[in-house]
Amino acid sequence: MTDHDPDLKLKLSRNNEIKIRNRYETISIANDIAIAVVFIAGSVVGLMGYSTVSTSIFLVGSFAMAARPAIRLMRRTYLQRIGADEYSQTSGYDY
Repeated sequence: MTDHDPDLKLKLSRNNEIKIRNRYETISIANDIAIAVVFIAGSVVGLMGYSTVSTSIFLVGSFAMAARPAIRLMRRTYLQRIGADEYSQTSGYDY
């Protein structure tokens, strides 16, 4: 085994890390769907002539877009805290 072998440093099983990854992937997908819905709603409201309301809706969508990197940061922080290795194949994905 080499120094970069994830089995040497990983403090939890590969299956547990996959479950962790999938939890954050699900949160990220739900966030992406919410962003799409909010921006579509903002566009529809804007077409109806309610510019102040549509601007507010777009502002909410912008905050939801800012949540995506926050989700990725929470995932990375959590994996680091529980001892997941940076060389692990499953811990390299960002959502």
